[in-house]
Formats: sequence, C-alpha cells, structure tokens
Amino acid sequence: MTTSVVTNSVFRGFFEKQKLTGPNFIDWYRQLRIVLSVMDKLDYLEQPIPPAPVPAQAGQQVAPEALAAHAAWVKGSKEIAGIMLMTMEPEIQLDLENLSAYEMLQELKTLFAQQADQELLQTVALEEELSSEFSRVAEEHEAISRS
Repeated sequence: MTTSVVTNSVFRGFFEKQKLTGPNFIDWYRQLRIVLSVMDKLDYLEQPIPPAPVPAQAGQQVAPEALAAHAAWVKGSKEIAGIMLMTMEPEIQLDLENLSAYEMLQELKTLFAQQADQELLQTVALEEELSSEFSRVAEEHEAISRS
C-alpha cells in the first residue's frame, strides 16, 4: 500500500468517525493530531504562520526561496484549517472560518476550556447538594433509630 493510499484511508476514517460537536473536543483533538502526524503536517496545527519575509534593507528583494517557503506554509495552514472545519458541526464552524489552523485550535481550546470549567462548577455544586441531602437523610435515619 502506498503512503498516499494509507493517508487517504486514515483521512477518510477521521471524517467518518470524528465530528466536533463540543463535548467531544478532547477526543476530536487527539484524533486530529494523529491524522496530522501521519500526514506529517502537525506543525501547521501547533505553530502560527510565520510573518511574511521582508527585505533586510530598502530596495532589496526577498529571496524567492523565502517567499516560496512562506507561501507553502500559508497553503499548508489553509489545508489543515479546511480539514478542521470539515470535521466540525456547522454551529462551531461559524466564527472560525477565517482563522489559520493554529488560531482555530487556540480559539477552540479557549471555548471548550470555558465549557469544561462550567461543567466542573456544575458538578461540584451537584456534589455539594447531594452531600447536604445525604447528611440530612443520615440525620433523619439516626433520629428515627434512636426513637
């Protein structure tokens, strides 16, 4: 099996199995990292697009290789951003469409970190409520046992 066939197979499997819905962010992110690692494109996700090269001095031109490398980085980031968007629910895509892959990931981490924090607060509040209720029931049971 050729590398491109394996890559396409991994890619297809990712699209079929993982759709970012919100609560599954950690699983989606782990699978995305695996797919990008296989494709040897993980850098586009983990690093911002470098600034465009500029001439060292006025009147000089930027080396064509530097311009080509920057253009390749921008293209690769757009490709990964497209993959990310295609594997998200439409409601999540809305505010992310114009971001690079790196910027999109940072935004998603912020968004879902807040969600996780809120879920944690709700869980703690529920635990406190259940603990209080348990204590009340235990006291009632103890009072009945003494009578």
